Amino acid sequence: MNIFSVLHCEFRKIIRANVFWLVFLVFAFGPIMMGVGTISSGNTGDINWQMYLTELLSGLAALGLIGYTFISAWVFGREFTDKTIKDLLAKPVSRSQIVISKLLVILAWDLLLALFMFAVALAAGGVLGVTGWSTVLIGDIFFRFILTSILFIVVTTPGTFLANVSKGYLAPLGLILVIVIFSNVLASMGFAPYFPWTIPSVFQSTGFLNVSSIIILAFTGIAGIVGTFAWWRFAEQQ
Repeated sequence: MNIFSVLHCEFRKIIRANVFWLVFLVFAFGPIMMGVGTISSGNTGDINWQMYLTELLSGLAALGLIGYTFISAWVFGREFTDKTIKDLLAKPVSRSQIVISKLLVILAWDLLLALFMFAVALAAGGVLGVTGWSTVLIGDIFFRFILTSILFIVVTTPGTFLANVSKGYLAPLGLILVIVIFSNVLASMGFAPYFPWTIPSVFQSTGFLNVSSIIILAFTGIAGIVGTFAWWRFAEQQ
């Protein structure tokens, strides 16, 4: 059994799960409500696509962090809560291949969710009558949003590690709620470029990251991935 077979099985498990579709349904409300809030805060005629998307996506990218964390925690944590971990380990495939397959599934799901939220944001803006459409403008904003989403995906890897250690997905969700609170406090104190979970928002607003922020972001992402591989390699599966 090679890694492609494992990857295929992982994709099938995810798509057949009700949670897969429920995530998209739940996160459709975020862009819609934020879009309505953005429009209602001013006159519709005074809000163009640049103003609308800039304000909307700054909050939407951070909202995605919760979704990305849930996805990574659920993909690994469900094996423990559903009691399927022993069946998974009984397959004639290495644990490293299992982890790689799950990480690739998480990445694909996260990017799909990011694309979905951006599409809903565009649809909401069109329905609400936002003016000043420009293909070049939308393309630039979309590119920055996707890069920001990828940065947020990178910092969800510690949650992935925690999902395995705690053998479930509740602990990572609790952690991310605490992180959101700390993020607001640290951002107000000027530490946003140095806290892993606020660094993506810095890029979203400025389009630039300093070297120290990049190093912190990379270290956080790598630490979570290495920790996950190490846990699956050395921890005793009960």
